[in-house]
Amino acid sequence: MRRKARLVGFGSVVIVLGSLCGCFWKQIFPPSSPTLLNSVAVDRALQLCSLSESGQPFHLVLEISPPTVSPSSARVSDIRAQSMQARVEIFWLNSITYRISIHSRTFNQTRIVNGNVVEEHDDGDFYPRWIQNFVDAILDPVPKSSILRKIPGSVPIGVQSHACISTSVDGTTGSDADETQIAQVCFQDAEPRIASGVDFTRSVWFDNFAPFGSQKIARTLVNDLPANLLVRGRIVLLEPLPGSDYPLLKASEFTPPAKQIKTTLVSRSTAQSMLDSISAPDSIPPALNPVSAAGQPANQASNQAGEQMIVYIRTDRTGRVREAYRDNSDHFGLQDAAVAHALTLRFKPLVVNGVPRQMEAPFAMTSGTLTGQLAQR
Repeated sequence: MRRKARLVGFGSVVIVLGSLCGCFWKQIFPPSSPTLLNSVAVDRALQLCSLSESGQPFHLVLEISPPTVSPSSARVSDIRAQSMQARVEIFWLNSITYRISIHSRTFNQTRIVNGNVVEEHDDGDFYPRWIQNFVDAILDPVPKSSILRKIPGSVPIGVQSHACISTSVDGTTGSDADETQIAQVCFQDAEPRIASGVDFTRSVWFDNFAPFGSQKIARTLVNDLPANLLVRGRIVLLEPLPGSDYPLLKASEFTPPAKQIKTTLVSRSTAQSMLDSISAPDSIPPALNPVSAAGQPANQASNQAGEQMIVYIRTDRTGRVREAYRDNSDHFGLQDAAVAHALTLRFKPLVVNGVPRQMEAPFAMTSGTLTGQLAQR
């Protein structure tokens, strides 16, 4: 697996080569290296590697294994890691007719889509991001592909090439940054194939490509979660959709939107504005005081100076944080504390068109004097 050009963590902008676009590639690769316009490279890679782009109905089974944890992440709970095990099965006719079944220890879902008619059955009230990353990567391996196509420039292609197209972050920090707009796709080999797809919500690498019809489809997907958790998914079955499975694609009932589980990504400032007053400001330790939309600590009683840390949060439909990961920071000990505290927060329910949804967002906290507090323990 080639891992040189990717984002590290949710919304991280530490990109090796990936931040270099179009006109800068000639400074790195010899002029003789063949290149493709960014838009052409994205289109070719999707046509070659995206099952949803092929027009070929398919049946797929993906098995998700518990993650490996690096020695530097020994603090990560073994229970949490071992719970990340699931099976995803997809019956796909086209983009408006398909069936997805998810089976895990804490959440099961069967979702059948027939155009505007959706039948959904859920066992569990929270759809976790670590599972959704795999579903998204199978059906939409290049996040924000329409934006990446429009980035001017070209990328080198070839057996030795590993090039990326990335959105610009403009170097902004603090309250001016919008991590939700980050996206990147990296390529490998001459076709080119998709090596990885990254945005704020996911970082997935693709490996072990094998033919499927006229395509080359990755049989191994690695979901790179922050804290060095590498959750692997392996496609154990990929076949043309058998005619005997077509009846499984027909919805037998309509599930109202209010009973469906959907998730919406919102900006940092929007998430901050929805923080429940019960969670802030007084109940939050000064060292982990949420940062307001204006970039100032919400708890004005605290004058503790601190560096901002970004945490990925995902709530259920009631607004309770159910999943959180640290983002990019050098203060690893502080990140663990920030994640632990984020899991205690509550937000006002996110309502879209009158229906509560799960919410995911970057959430900023200040480090304050937490370093000193941890050192005294």
